[in-house]
Amino acid sequence: MRRIPVKLFLMAAAVLLLAGGCGRGGFDEDRKEFNWPVMGTYANLNVFRPKADEALLITKSAFEEVNTELSVFAPESGVARLNASAGNGEYVQLGRYAVKVLRESGRYYEESGGAFNPAVGPLVEAWGFFRGGGAGYFPPDASVIAKTKPLCDFREVELKDDGIARLPRAGMRLDFGAIAKGYAVDVAYERLKAAGYSNFLVNLGGNMRCAGTRDAEDGAWRVAVRNPRKELEGEPLGMLMLTNGMSVATSGDYEQHYEYDGRRYSHIIDPRTGESARGVAQVTVVARAAMEADALSTACFVLGAEASRGLLETHPGSGALFIMVDDAGGFEFEMVGGFADWFEPEMDGFGNAQ
Repeated sequence: MRRIPVKLFLMAAAVLLLAGGCGRGGFDEDRKEFNWPVMGTYANLNVFRPKADEALLITKSAFEEVNTELSVFAPESGVARLNASAGNGEYVQLGRYAVKVLRESGRYYEESGGAFNPAVGPLVEAWGFFRGGGAGYFPPDASVIAKTKPLCDFREVELKDDGIARLPRAGMRLDFGAIAKGYAVDVAYERLKAAGYSNFLVNLGGNMRCAGTRDAEDGAWRVAVRNPRKELEGEPLGMLMLTNGMSVATSGDYEQHYEYDGRRYSHIIDPRTGESARGVAQVTVVARAAMEADALSTACFVLGAEASRGLLETHPGSGALFIMVDDAGGFEFEMVGGFADWFEPEMDGFGNAQ
């Protein structure tokens, strides 16, 4: 294994998807927008007046509560304490949010054949992406991957009915970065609905869920799907038209990646092979809930379009746009499931069959 100079690129996921009300046509006077940093990314709330400020407090509280339990960087969180206890035989009491996400993660793990795996952290670190920094050696040697893969067996994670959990091997680590933000959006969504808010859009790092419509004329919330190679410029690939509880999430190879020897290495690792996932530049998933869209976007990115069809069929109301990239850098687009029902393309290339 050799030390080589490589360049690590960081890109916030939130720049990929933009709430339509924030761009074209501007805001109407009855709607208010808030933006703030949280959970290592940026959050956005679009909500109708009156009591918009109260809606912001509800949303912030939901995000902070979920992050307090699920953050791997907060030493006192249940997940951080669980990771710290890996291999010592002790069980750690988890809070209700962590228990919910851990159980749902088990479901997505099984449905995806292991493509979705919150125990993949040791492999992410081996590839130099943990905390956004490089490990110094790139790419990791095959022997490093072979040694690390057993630490990523999600089936070994133990969770009891009373919410206590244990990681049996030293070096194991859970990271819910591929599902926690979506779950936090769902928690905020449900609290806002319970408080009487009926028209709003919650966005946490590109994980979005909307309620009602974006204006008095019952217009859909317009969400722009950006070009994965022109994240901050140019026309979007198209617009999603979302209403009434629908959610969207995106996984892309640009959020964190290395470029080395003419190839882009994404931070999204295929847990089954231990290698950086290849062949897909971006997946945007529409689903009935934000946690569902969040988890499915990662699983579909790893699986690819064809292998994702069966997975999406098990989630009624879902669909995905895959942007595949070949070795020459050319793009191919494919819509799977019901994605075309909500998507209005704004560039050529979407004529291929579903």
